[in-house]
Amino acid sequence: MWKDRKTSAMSLLMINIAVVDILILFIWTSQTAIPAFCDYFKGCRLYDSIKPEVLVYGWPFGTTFQLMGTWSIVSITFSRFVSVCWPSRATHLNNRRQVLIRTLVLHIACIVFSSFRFAELYIVREENGNKLVKRTALSASPTYRYVYTVSLYYFITYLLPLSLLVYFTVRLSINLKEMNKKREEMTRKSKERSDLTLSLVIVVVIFIFCQLFNPIRRLLYVIYSPFNLGCGTPIFYFSSWAVIFVNLNSACNFFIFCLCSPGFRRQLKQIIAKRGQIEPLGLSTTGNNANLNAQISSCI
Repeated sequence: MWKDRKTSAMSLLMINIAVVDILILFIWTSQTAIPAFCDYFKGCRLYDSIKPEVLVYGWPFGTTFQLMGTWSIVSITFSRFVSVCWPSRATHLNNRRQVLIRTLVLHIACIVFSSFRFAELYIVREENGNKLVKRTALSASPTYRYVYTVSLYYFITYLLPLSLLVYFTVRLSINLKEMNKKREEMTRKSKERSDLTLSLVIVVVIFIFCQLFNPIRRLLYVIYSPFNLGCGTPIFYFSSWAVIFVNLNSACNFFIFCLCSPGFRRQLKQIIAKRGQIEPLGLSTTGNNANLNAQISSCI
């Protein structure tokens, strides 16, 4: 799909979001859903044996994928904003090459920014074989905590992308309202573009709503410090809802595009039909019967 030059830039951005959403769901399932099932069924030996590794390595991957998902939404919204509000620049900014470069740069930047998370925890093996998870000196540093985990993290993960999304979405909504007034005069292609804009606006609104729970959760940690995450405490339940909404957001994007964008549904059907096609056998009608029978026999 990525190598298919007939694939539009917008389709590539949608594929990128789908891949990142799958990664987010996978990593947070291993971090939250599986431990919950294990606790409910009174333990899972296999998971318990690798639980420290899942925490030390899985959590940094989760924050990395979540950051990639956030900026993937910003990227596709920016692309739609350019097409709708800056049509004269769309050829330059929204061509396939520029989209691929922008996506690659954003992903690399997210990985570099989140790389510090991999140096926050480490595993210590006790003499009896038990494994303990401890914080590194970097993670325990007040400077690191306030500069990186609070200031930079909030700015890069929430403040900057959400501000951009609000601006792009407001501009797209205004344009969408103007287009709907002329909907009867629009061609089929124009209607599909309008539907795509609508579906993207819905995706962004749901994204902003679902992502708000995380910064609120972190703010509660500061307000109620030292906080108690024990079962039954308010922060325990709010933290659970924050994780649920992050996963819900990643799970619903595909269905929103399917429901709100006929053009997306048509392209999806074409992709499925193309993947399901069986290549015809390369049988030659000019050869002799022996060669023909041999080719047929090899295919049975």
